[in-house]
Amino acid sequence: MAKKRKTREQKKLADLRHKIFHKAVNYTFDTSSPSVKNEAKSFPQSSTNTVSHPYLIKDLTKTITLTGFIIGAQIFLFLLLKTNFLKIPGITY
Repeated sequence: MAKKRKTREQKKLADLRHKIFHKAVNYTFDTSSPSVKNEAKSFPQSSTNTVSHPYLIKDLTKTITLTGFIIGAQIFLFLLLKTNFLKIPGITY
C-alpha cells in the first residue's frame, strides 16, 4: 500500500505553523553589553546563621527521612525472613 503523502497546502500550513511558534534568536554579541566580572566576595563573620537556600534544608530532610524509612523497612523484612516468621519460596536465610 502506498504511503499517504502530504499535499502542498498541508505542507504550507505546517510551515506557517512552525514559523509562528518558533522565534528567531539573535546571536550577535554587542560590544556595549556589560561584561561579567569575577569578584572575590567576603562573607560577613556574624554570629547569626543565615541560610541562603531555605529549600535545601527541606529537601534534605525529606530525603533523609525517606531513606531512613526505606532502610528501616528492609531491616524489618530481613528480620522477619531470618526468624522464619515470613517465608518466601526460593529465598533461604
